Amino acid sequence: MKSRHWVTLFVMAVGAAILTGIGLRLRSGEEDGAATGDSEADSVTEAVQSTAAQTAFAAGVAVPVEGAAVQRDTFVVWVEATGRAAPFRSAALNAEVEGPVLEAPVQEGGRVATGQLLARIDPAPYRLGVRRADAEVARAQAEFLNLTLFDDDIAEQTVRDERERQARIRSGLTAAEASLEEAQYQLAKTEILAPFAGFVADLEIVQGSRLRVGDPVATVVDLSRIDVDADVLETELPFIEVGRQARVTFPALPGETFMGRVVTMNPLVEVDTNTARVTVRLANPEARVVPGMHGNVQIAGRLLADRTFVPKDAIVERDRREVVFVFEPSEVDPAAGSAKWRYVTTGIESGRFIEIVESGDTDMVEPGEVVLVDGHATLIHDAFVRVENLDDLEIEP
Repeated sequence: MKSRHWVTLFVMAVGAAILTGIGLRLRSGEEDGAATGDSEADSVTEAVQSTAAQTAFAAGVAVPVEGAAVQRDTFVVWVEATGRAAPFRSAALNAEVEGPVLEAPVQEGGRVATGQLLARIDPAPYRLGVRRADAEVARAQAEFLNLTLFDDDIAEQTVRDERERQARIRSGLTAAEASLEEAQYQLAKTEILAPFAGFVADLEIVQGSRLRVGDPVATVVDLSRIDVDADVLETELPFIEVGRQARVTFPALPGETFMGRVVTMNPLVEVDTNTARVTVRLANPEARVVPGMHGNVQIAGRLLADRTFVPKDAIVERDRREVVFVFEPSEVDPAAGSAKWRYVTTGIESGRFIEIVESGDTDMVEPGEVVLVDGHATLIHDAFVRVENLDDLEIEP
């Protein structure tokens, strides 16, 4: 068990013992008279309000807590929306020639490289087509040479050019060359290749399948980056622009936050929902995010310069007023010290943080100070505490 848990159990045990003793005194006082009982009841109230923190302070045992640094920086007001993940690129591949599938060396979900073979259609009839077209080109070339046999003796270049053009048409050479290119194109299309690196999805074929022109083969999706299309309310669109920072969490991947930026903004607002599509692009090198996942999107909206803010968890309500506990380190141990009660006035909330603003009847917190973000239930002013995560905090000088 962690040391902070032992300390907490010790504090609770000592506090319970004190409360038990006070209860016994009350029970004895009730037998002596009502006046004494009232006095003891007041003592119980004070003991409950002080709780284990006073006990720990008196015993010299620090209450374990977590802290956070006060920040003074640009305060980002995040625009929140929901969206779904989509691949950065997606290509649905269809057969462009017909025939039986001789090879299908991939499987659904498999990773492929650019130009990798996905399927091979029987090329035999298309090779024959190339040979026939090539033979027709040879025949046409012979006829062309026959028609232009003595044209080199013609002095006028324009006359020679015109005779050559006419000879190509009469010999059929131009048409034969076009037919050869078409046959070569069809032969090349017997191999269906990945247009870019990615993953195979919606694989529709197996070895031995017979394809017709237009039949679906597979879809290749590039998951190295992910686009999340978020529906943003029209009232918040003016605060967003292309290039703004964004962060996305996915319920399917708890505890992980993916950082990205706005890449496009649809200028049209949907009448039914009063929202517009804003696309956020995320890096996804491990392909953990897959298309179709539901995501919660936060986009940097208003940027408020030179503001002071703390985590929301630092704010406590006492006597119907907002309070923070500010850590004051001891001279002996910088991680141990006192929790100082300080009234504050809060401003704008955004994400995990809340702004602290100046007010005439409350105090401010300053960069370089540490506020406590847990353990409030057992804290009082001047409680003896130890900030367990002090070494992890980035404290401004």
